[in-house]
Amino acid sequence: MKKIVFLSLVCLLAVFAVIKSGQTQTKSYYSGDAISFNDAVYVASTNTDSLEVFKLENSSLQLLASVRPFDGVFNRYGSFYDAKLSSESGRLFVYTISGYTVYKYEVVNDNSLNLVASQKNNYWEWYSRVDKFGDHIVTISARGVKILNSSLDVIDSFKLDTKTPYNLRANGNRFIANVQDDQLIIFDRERRENVKTISLNYINNPGNRQTYQDGNGNIYAVDDYYARKFNLLGADLGSFRHADYSGYDITASGETDYVYFSDGIGVVKLDKNTMKEIESTNTTSIGGARGWAMGLKVVTTGGSDKIVVFNNSNILVLNDKLQKLASAAMTEEAEISSTENLFLNLNRGFGASGAVITLNGGGYLPNEKLSVNFAGTTTTVQADARGRFKQDLTVPALAVGVVAPKGVDIKVDGQNSKLSYSISFNIQ
Repeated sequence: MKKIVFLSLVCLLAVFAVIKSGQTQTKSYYSGDAISFNDAVYVASTNTDSLEVFKLENSSLQLLASVRPFDGVFNRYGSFYDAKLSSESGRLFVYTISGYTVYKYEVVNDNSLNLVASQKNNYWEWYSRVDKFGDHIVTISARGVKILNSSLDVIDSFKLDTKTPYNLRANGNRFIANVQDDQLIIFDRERRENVKTISLNYINNPGNRQTYQDGNGNIYAVDDYYARKFNLLGADLGSFRHADYSGYDITASGETDYVYFSDGIGVVKLDKNTMKEIESTNTTSIGGARGWAMGLKVVTTGGSDKIVVFNNSNILVLNDKLQKLASAAMTEEAEISSTENLFLNLNRGFGASGAVITLNGGGYLPNEKLSVNFAGTTTTVQADARGRFKQDLTVPALAVGVVAPKGVDIKVDGQNSKLSYSISFNIQ
């Protein structure tokens, strides 16, 4: 067997990372793609920052190849962000993105990836996702959706709300289903406008939530209470009340009468027509500890469905009875680091005691607890997933005998990273 081919690719990254401090945690499989090719199941994911391609062989999910883009400017390897498998003229390809560039690889002899084409945009559009709408590859970014031809040139584009880019789906027809906030928005590609909005119910932020459209134009969605089926007019065609966990993904192969959804604790199989439960399984301990079912793909081989679950600590393959066929464990560890320089901003630089001011900043670790010291008054705040925060503060009173105006510092310390930064303020 040939060795895995690691390609050195030049990719100019837009974010200039300044690594000051970090900690490690095991990475998570939460998304990817799967396809049936020559009656075999192939799986791709970029959740390790590498493009990984697997093949189901008997009871094993074998890693065939793994590549990362090389950043020649900083002399380091970058990251891939998303992957889409595609069967074209009897050949298997996988599309992926990094920064401003789309890449097209061919899976060669089941043991290497061969770069076929790449296209970097010159208008500074940072890609978030790559997908396939019908026969066309598409890219999704903060600017919307772009349709590409076989040469990776843009042939059409649509301006959509993409603050949660993972949640856009179109199964080859004219309609794009777009979950944003608590709404399922239906976009008509021919009319180039939103034509229907359907309310959904999420307890938490609806990131990593997907929909499915069948051949009749019916749309299936799963929120944090129900798996639901609608027509394009928004009429409710059926629902299934699930276990009140986060509804992540709902999908089908298109070749059977079943639809599957993930809700963190596992996978549920429903009858498409009645929306009644056929099978269910708990995946929290299947394939290894720390299972949490998120992304879901279904393909048909040998006349039956194979369900691919991106299950946190592993990628899990189930049969149509939701029994385990194979799994691949996550072995990579991610270093959690600040990805930008420390910064602090105030909405104003002076104020009297008792006034309320707003402090925001960033450059800390993702989700880190921060200690804010304002002239001896301490407040604890939580950074978001980007290491940023925003907090209202009350201007403290000056000590007895201290004459205003008095210059003081507002200091923010990261409790885990030990990163520290301060900004000046005048108490009037």
